[in-house]
Amino acid sequence: MLCSAYCSAQKYALVDKKMNLPVTYANTLRAADAYKGYFPIEKVNIKKVITEIENIAGLIKDSTKKLPEKLDITIGSTTLHGLRVQLSTEDRIDIVLTTSYGTSKSTMHLCDTKISNTSNAFFITTWLKYLRSYVN
Repeated sequence: MLCSAYCSAQKYALVDKKMNLPVTYANTLRAADAYKGYFPIEKVNIKKVITEIENIAGLIKDSTKKLPEKLDITIGSTTLHGLRVQLSTEDRIDIVLTTSYGTSKSTMHLCDTKISNTSNAFFITTWLKYLRSYVN
């Protein structure tokens, strides 16, 4: 006797912006997910997103490297938008992650020019550790 089973793989990793809740996986996205503070990333692209964020963290940590004037990196339905801001003490970069799904979008401020590069690098590194701990 042959048995057939249909299994649907989860399409999205729901990442808590505040790192309080574990990463969960879902087939569909709901308005409640955004309300809870989750940022969706397509599961098949999550490792690529992590790699790009690691590259950005490396740029911010290394004060000898010049920050790019503009960043526009698209990985699947997730886009990293960045803009360099020149201050008197240092150049800083503002980076926003955006994921589009259907007619909706979710955003997450990854790097803020109001905060020093050192503090932004610390946040990004911490967020990456959190994210890697749940990615399989």
